[in-house]
Formats: sequence, C-alpha cells, structure tokens
Amino acid sequence: MTNIGFIWKSFKFGLIIVGLLIWASLKTASAQVIRYNGSFQYATGSYYFTERTGSFYFSNGISISGDKSSISLSIPFIAQNTPWVSNVGTGILPTGGPKNSMVGDSSSGGKRRGNRNIDLGTSDTLSYTETNFGDPSLSASIEVLSTKDQKTTISANGGIKLPLANPQKGFGTGEWDWGGGLSWSQHISSKTMLLTSGMFWKLGDMDDLDFNNIITYSAALGQSFSNGKWMAIISFSGTTQIIDNIDPPLTLGSGVNMQASDKVSLNSNLSIGLTESASDVSIGVGWSLKL
Repeated sequence: MTNIGFIWKSFKFGLIIVGLLIWASLKTASAQVIRYNGSFQYATGSYYFTERTGSFYFSNGISISGDKSSISLSIPFIAQNTPWVSNVGTGILPTGGPKNSMVGDSSSGGKRRGNRNIDLGTSDTLSYTETNFGDPSLSASIEVLSTKDQKTTISANGGIKLPLANPQKGFGTGEWDWGGGLSWSQHISSKTMLLTSGMFWKLGDMDDLDFNNIITYSAALGQSFSNGKWMAIISFSGTTQIIDNIDPPLTLGSGVNMQASDKVSLNSNLSIGLTESASDVSIGVGWSLKL
C-alpha cells in the first residue's frame, strides 16, 4: 500500500527540485544553455533468476545549465523480454516485477539457498516482449564550492523519480524514489580528472518487497586527448545493500566522450556487473545537442 507520509516527503522533495530549477533560471538567465540529451542502452543478465532478461532503453531528455547550476528531465522508453527487472531511481534493479513477493521470500531465506536461482516461471514469459515508457526522472545540481583555479569543484545533487510506469510490466516499482548527495571533481593535471560522488536514496517499496534506504557511490578517472576533443573514462559504481540478504549491484565501466562540435557531443559506454544483482553486460551510446 502507498505510504501517505512517504508520498508527502516525496512531494516536498519534488517542490525543492522545482524551486532549484526556478532559482537556477533566475540566477543564470544571461548564461543559460539548453540541451537535448538522448541515449540508447542495452543491458542483459540473468541476475538471481533462472531466466535471462534483456532490457533496451531509449532515453530522451532536456537540460538547462548555467555557470554553477543545472537541472535535467529524462524519460526512458523501455523494451524487455521479461517483467522481472524494474527501473528505479538508481538504475536497473531485479525485483521480480509482478512476482516481487518471491524475491521478498528469497531475501528472508525462504526460497533461495546457496547459489540456487529463483524460478519465477516461464509460461507467462513465453514469447514475451513488452514496450512502454518508464518513469520520468528529474535531477538538479548546484556548485557549492570551487577553487579559484577551477581545479577542485564540489556540487550538491538531487534527484527524484516519478511513479508513472506500470510495475506489473517491469517498467517501474509504482512508487516514488528520491535522493540527494554530493559530487567532487578534481583536475589532477591539465588532461586528467577524477570524479567521485555519493548520494542517499529513499526507494519506494513494492507491494511485497521492501527496499532499504541506501547510499550510492561512484568514482571515475578521465583522460583527455586531442586538446580536449576526446576523453577516455574508467569507472566503478555501487550501492549499499538494497534488498536484505542479496548482494547489492557493483559495476565496472569504461567509456569514451567526443566533442564533435561546439553544439554536439557524443559518448559511448560499456559496463560489466561484478555481482549477480547487476546486469552482466550493459552497452550504450548517447548524444547531447546544444539548442
């Protein structure tokens, strides 16, 4: 059942994000940059289930940024061959979708022993292919500290996921997710940058599956080439435990960014899951167009 107190807290957080948008618009009115952002992403994994899931995401969004602040909205279009994987505020999460109670039983030790995977059944997923829009997400970032030489920057970040997608089809959880935290960027040299971030997230529980309050964390090292036109990135990301007795997702990734022109930037990424709750492999490409 929906928790009224959680909805109210989420609504208040949403108002804060909207307030940041208005503040950013007023603060940087003379230096606003509006971008259209898009990406294709494919992820595959069996996770802790007996059946493999392939998830295809086509995301579209818009961002408004100034010298010290930015806000962005993103809406994914999702195609999946099972309903066992859901989209949450922190990314892909194997929840069991309409059979999330079986994952809940497993996390309490009821149905999963040792390395035995959870069998959610295959009859209702035979020739299963579903497509629909996922939950839209809104995020904002504001610079709170920067050195005079711009080598060190610390920013405050916030995000919220709106529960509009159908949880029975694996496109969402049917509940609000929200989070806030800090990110730190450090220029180690003129061509090398270190990026780290940490955020607290409140994930809304599904009908028969409870999520813990979590901390997400990431670290990335970027090396630029060709006078900054190209950048290669290696990264590591993870979370604290989301579901009791199930290892949280940990991911090792790499990527390449290219500044194609003053108005167009392109990127590609590849990541490998280090735990069973993460996708085995995820690969994608993206773009950003200055409007």
